[in-house]
Amino acid sequence: SHQPKEQPEESENPTVLSKVELNQPKNVDTQPEQQVFNQLIQSHWQKAQRQDYIRQSVGATDELDNSITLFERWQRLLLTQEVMDSRQTIANFKTKLESLEHQIYEPTELTNLLLPLITELLTLKVGQARQEVAQAIGPVVDEMIQHRAQQDMVALGSALAPVLSEAVVQQVTNSPGDLAKALGPEMGTAIKEQIVLERDAMVDALYPVIGSTVSKYFAEVIRAINRKVESTLSLEGISRKIRAKMQGVSEAELILTEAMPFTVQAIFLIHKASGLVISEVQPLDTQRLESEMVAGMLTAIRSFVNDCIAQSGDVSEIDQIEYGNSKIILEVAGYCYLAVVIQGEHPPSFIQRMRKTLVAIVQRHGKAVELFDGDPSNVPEQIYQLLEGLTKFRDTSLATKGPITPVGLMLVSLAVIGAISIPIGIYKHGNAVDRKLEEKTNLALASDPELAVYRLTVDAHQGTLKLSGRLPNQYLKAKAEQVARKVEPKVKIQNTIIPVVVPADPVTAQAEVKRVTDILNQMEGAVISADYSQGKVTVQGTVLQETDAKKVTQAFEQIPGVESVTNTVQLQPMAIASRIYFDRGSSELKSEELAKVSQIREFLKQYPNKQLQLLGHTDPQGTVIENEPLALERATKVRDALVNQGVDPKRLQVAGTTKPPIGVKAEQLPLLSRCVEFRIISP
Repeated sequence: SHQPKEQPEESENPTVLSKVELNQPKNVDTQPEQQVFNQLIQSHWQKAQRQDYIRQSVGATDELDNSITLFERWQRLLLTQEVMDSRQTIANFKTKLESLEHQIYEPTELTNLLLPLITELLTLKVGQARQEVAQAIGPVVDEMIQHRAQQDMVALGSALAPVLSEAVVQQVTNSPGDLAKALGPEMGTAIKEQIVLERDAMVDALYPVIGSTVSKYFAEVIRAINRKVESTLSLEGISRKIRAKMQGVSEAELILTEAMPFTVQAIFLIHKASGLVISEVQPLDTQRLESEMVAGMLTAIRSFVNDCIAQSGDVSEIDQIEYGNSKIILEVAGYCYLAVVIQGEHPPSFIQRMRKTLVAIVQRHGKAVELFDGDPSNVPEQIYQLLEGLTKFRDTSLATKGPITPVGLMLVSLAVIGAISIPIGIYKHGNAVDRKLEEKTNLALASDPELAVYRLTVDAHQGTLKLSGRLPNQYLKAKAEQVARKVEPKVKIQNTIIPVVVPADPVTAQAEVKRVTDILNQMEGAVISADYSQGKVTVQGTVLQETDAKKVTQAFEQIPGVESVTNTVQLQPMAIASRIYFDRGSSELKSEELAKVSQIREFLKQYPNKQLQLLGHTDPQGTVIENEPLALERATKVRDALVNQGVDPKRLQVAGTTKPPIGVKAEQLPLLSRCVEFRIISP
């Protein structure tokens, strides 16, 4: 066997190499995928060279040409059009892969592509399972808000500020009590802190409310005192003088006590250190106070006062606070203090009762008060009972004072009082009757539509009722007297009302005449019209009854600015008040209108000496040349129908006009003008 020789360099076989190089494509700017393909071909070619060298070494040179031939065939097979297209497809795939990698590393473009899909998915999921989405997103939202607040609190506040006011309004509307319960515990602390920071600002803010309240209250008290002073000579005043003498106090003290009656509004037992309300009592018949707010306010005020006084080396406690018509009395002992909200002037004995109650609470339940932690269940029931006893306090100090007036003087005083009080009582009774009569008469005058707009004075004195004031005409003066007489028929009436003719506005009078005309036309069977000119009204038309004609005249006479009424309305039975209506442009009788023709026939039978005029009308549409014959033809059709039912044609006259019938305005429905109406005429 032959040993293989050392493998020659590729340059030692230039002939074979040149053949391969000629078959390979030449491209200086070869793409990476083309380089891979060429390397694959070169690798196979080098393998073929090594096999050829081995064959030459062992005497197999005759197979060299065959190997080269096979390689060339294989190369031509790989360099077909299909292989080249697949190379292009691979290149395009790589380009898209690189674009996808670029979008992944550049998230802005990917986000813009995915954002619509994510939004649609979230909307669909929220619609299907809102609760699950809220539970999933809730922790993330909370964490985002906390993180944003740590980064930039000002920016977060600016973003939320526009919606906070609307959110608070909605919460108050939906759940009015929840917001108050949430803010209530913090209000006391907020007031305390604000007083510490800006005391003057708090005073300036509260002064307008407190000042006006105090002024209003003292004005009411002064008026009450004035009324009592004015009634000094009355039975009540004399009785008050006697009670003042018997009780050993001044009359002024009694007046002040009566003007400002003493009542207990609320009682609070407050822990001195924490400011918590240990127990409270508020009567059911009074307006309830917010206990936590009152406690916070009192604790803040006590701390403020003590801090100011402590600077001078003194130690003291505030004993009372006055606001409006109320007062808060404070008593401090042990680890708590007692705050009682009252109205009116409290007697000295009430302070003693407060102190006894507070001492009893401290002595019996001092430990429970000291260890109070805000839990009402740990407060003994006896504390509430002791506080409730203060609400039932009654001042007996005045009643226990003995009389200082001799018995004889008392008897003489009673006799004098009786002699004075009987005439006064009679006078007061008569005066009360007169005032009641005045009140009833004023109410009756104000209830009358025609008199309500005028100011009249009613004065009753010893059975005589005096009416005074001004009215526009004599009719209203007489009516005012009639109204007063209905209130009390037996009373004597002195009517001093002055009728004053007030020049009326022509435009207003004209409008009122039109309004009254429309109202009167609503009466059954009434068809009237009225013309107003220079204070005179002319009325024409038809009514069913004579009383209706009088009502028409009276209605127009009551209009301010109408000096005279000329009433020319005629009386016509119900059948004559009927009208027969036609379709537009037609003169044919409708079937539903034939019943009215029968009514007219019955009327003529009942009144054989009466004759009728049948007046046809048309609506404003069309020309006069077209409408006049149509109106006459409608009246003729109705006449023919009556003649066919047995009516003598000599008793019927026909006429036509393009004017609307009485009581129908041009702006009303055209249907009302397309009719035939009936008028009674003299034979």
